[in-house]
Amino acid sequence: MKKLNVIDFHITRKLLSKIEHETVLKTIISGETPGVIYVDRKDNPKVAFAQFKQRTFLSGEPSVDFVNLLKKFLETEVSKQCREFNVPFFRLTVNNHKWLEIVCTALEPREPIITGYQCYQKLLNGEDQNFSIPDGFDITSVTQDLINSSFSGREELLEEMCSERESVEAFLEKSFGIAAFKDDALAGWCLSEYNHKDQCEVGIATMAPYRRIGLAKSMTHVFLNKANRNGIKRVLWHCFEFNHPSWRTALSADFSLADSHDVLMLYWEPSLNDAVHGNILFEQEKYEQALVWYEKALDKREPQSWMAFNAACAAVHLNQSERAFTHLNQMVDLGFNNLDYLVANKHLAPLKNDPKWGELITQLNIKLQSKL
Repeated sequence: MKKLNVIDFHITRKLLSKIEHETVLKTIISGETPGVIYVDRKDNPKVAFAQFKQRTFLSGEPSVDFVNLLKKFLETEVSKQCREFNVPFFRLTVNNHKWLEIVCTALEPREPIITGYQCYQKLLNGEDQNFSIPDGFDITSVTQDLINSSFSGREELLEEMCSERESVEAFLEKSFGIAAFKDDALAGWCLSEYNHKDQCEVGIATMAPYRRIGLAKSMTHVFLNKANRNGIKRVLWHCFEFNHPSWRTALSADFSLADSHDVLMLYWEPSLNDAVHGNILFEQEKYEQALVWYEKALDKREPQSWMAFNAACAAVHLNQSERAFTHLNQMVDLGFNNLDYLVANKHLAPLKNDPKWGELITQLNIKLQSKL
């Protein structure tokens, strides 16, 4: 694959336009987002590949002849881009599902993830929407003054501002958004992504203590009113099919489903890739399969404590308490230190009458006290 100079990006417009509902592609081609584009050949290209951070796109006529080429290309150029932007994975969207089969073959030993993905859209007419905000919350614009201030959750907001932009400064220059607060603590955000002419995408999140009280819907309406005032006519909302809270919030704000397709993901760290396989299956309530993937992750180099925690949760759903406690003890050995989260977690509730639960809490408390 040959890397194009920005001045030549336009030759891929016809190919990449076959992938619909992706504003980031428009911004890469126009030079608004510092992405990269590769082609099979510069003279009348038949295949184009675009990337910015973790978002990657492959378009053209699928052919198994590309297997070896893609294997080398993904392991070198794509992984290099991920390292440069410090993202642990890439997510691939294609114009033809056959490409996913070809890429899976190219990456076979790494066991890439295939999962459902959706895009919702809302067309704006310039009129503000009525909304209410849950009692005790304030919603404000994301500005330089806000991020210059001190508040709980500031680092999370800054990280999100950079998730689809190259920097905080780039976000403030090219995007807009709102943040919700409970007293002085960040409760959530709703930010524009890849603003292009009169279109943008949206990224939304609600912090764990403030979910299921209508805050996400309120933030969405405040955001849409702000989008109206910024001249936006079309807002796209991307989410994974298994992310029920996200797409339900979109529907509650009168977004409509525009597209549904499969995407491919690969985490470069093998243990993390296995654990994400497990997470997706867990969200689908396929606990037996999820546990298999979690345990594969835990058998690899440098597993993380949350992988053992999630394995324990899956084991509880399978009524395998001994297996669950094995993983909870493994979790402690791997450095888990969030006692409050452990005690409050609903998936582990069936274990709390078992004497081993008290032993686990005592063990964790001793470890935490020793670090004080």
